[in-house]
Amino acid sequence: MAGINSILKRLIKNFNLILVSVLVLLISGQLALAIPNGGYTRPELLTQPEDLKALIDRKDSDIRIIDVREKIKYLAGHIPGAVNVWRPDIVDKDHPTPGMVAPQAQVEELMGRLGISHRNTLIIYSDGSDGARLWWILAYYGFPIQQMKLLDGSLDGWKAKGYPIELIPPQISPAQFRLPGKTKTTEPLLCTLPEVRGALKEPKKVVLDVRASKEYLGEETLAGAVRPGRIPGVKWIEWREVLIKDGPNKGYWKSAEEIRKLFADIGVTPDKEIYIY
Repeated sequence: MAGINSILKRLIKNFNLILVSVLVLLISGQLALAIPNGGYTRPELLTQPEDLKALIDRKDSDIRIIDVREKIKYLAGHIPGAVNVWRPDIVDKDHPTPGMVAPQAQVEELMGRLGISHRNTLIIYSDGSDGARLWWILAYYGFPIQQMKLLDGSLDGWKAKGYPIELIPPQISPAQFRLPGKTKTTEPLLCTLPEVRGALKEPKKVVLDVRASKEYLGEETLAGAVRPGRIPGVKWIEWREVLIKDGPNKGYWKSAEEIRKLFADIGVTPDKEIYIY
């Protein structure tokens, strides 16, 4: 039982995936058009490569671009002016369990060291789910979500437009970065083990596994995982399913209608509380 408890804690508290921001995009409200398909409730949480290029060209001093990838990939080419953050930077370095969310002070120190102020607007991109993990951590600690945007199409979308990349990191002047801290509004962005255990028994709650198929089926165990498998009774959809797979818009978000259908088909609907890992 102790082993199972350890697994569940790791699976739940280490939830990092992009579907946190999917759900924010789909919260009920007035719909608006976005590229390429749109229909999102909160289209302002995404930005398009064309819009970012325009901001860079006019040397907008308010924005900070964050590349959330391994250092070697960042140095092989990144969007001009982007600073680099990688997964180890945003996990708790002192916690006995790997992968736990970094404490607020650690995040503040990291952002300030990268020359980011709490007054800046952040444009975040990655080649996987880690960009959304940074988005989630900052939102959890109270950073205003209207000051954070995920780059639609990510770096591939940027390159597909023929826009330039750089190999040299930008010159950085340290800045002061302060987070408001957790509030009653942001605390639900992180679920606890008892909450997940309870959710598995409630018909109006759903626990959602968004890992790759082989991880879900127990055929693959990533480095740092305790053992293969999944929490019994969960729903499953791989996080990549919300992105366009082929064509000129490969890597961009699918339309809100398509995403809603993907979730509805597995019983994840707006009338339910959703616990993601």
